[in-house]
Amino acid sequence: MRGLAVFALALAACVQAAPHAIVQVPPGDEYAAGAVLVMPTTCVPDGVMPELCSPVTLTAGQPTLTPLPASYAVYVDPTLRLKLEFAGYTLAEGAAMRLETGARTDGQTVYGDGASSSSTAVTTGPTVADLPPGDVRAVARSLGLGGIVTSTFTISPAGFGEIRADLVVTLWDVDSSASRWIVRCGERMYGYRETPLRLANCVGNGVLAALAPGNLIGEAL
Repeated sequence: MRGLAVFALALAACVQAAPHAIVQVPPGDEYAAGAVLVMPTTCVPDGVMPELCSPVTLTAGQPTLTPLPASYAVYVDPTLRLKLEFAGYTLAEGAAMRLETGARTDGQTVYGDGASSSSTAVTTGPTVADLPPGDVRAVARSLGLGGIVTSTFTISPAGFGEIRADLVVTLWDVDSSASRWIVRCGERMYGYRETPLRLANCVGNGVLAALAPGNLIGEAL
């Protein structure tokens, strides 16, 4: 299965067309700006091996020019956040908000000859991104944030040994838990780095086209 998936990626690279965004945004500009809590992208394997959600695991033992990350969030989140800021949102990063202060431990080792060495260990606590949805909403509400942005990167079979990736980004209302808007893009898996980057750009452009078309550079969808 792993070799088949890698082969499919190579074939897709030859004929891949640009992905198109599907945008579900209510009329009006009520949700066009504001302060929101953004959560890191999560990956869901839908009918495929779980390893497809971890590039570094999937490519273990294969030669790569640069080390691959454990999560596609490394590729998706920076582009998506930049587009959200262009759309007028002020972002609070859930993965950077720690629930507890990190613990620092300093140590010193003295050797028999009188020489010594020091060491420092830092243990970081959980973040808002580690909380269940209900607690995430409570944190957002306590900070006066009106919405929570989630993004899901789903990998599923596409037939003939190929795989497909879909990125869905949703803005949720903190008080009602209803979706304010949803933007999605998908395509055959183009590459472990290329596809998440392409889909993040596609979804970001979809958000801009719907909420802040004046800030869109290039083609919208």
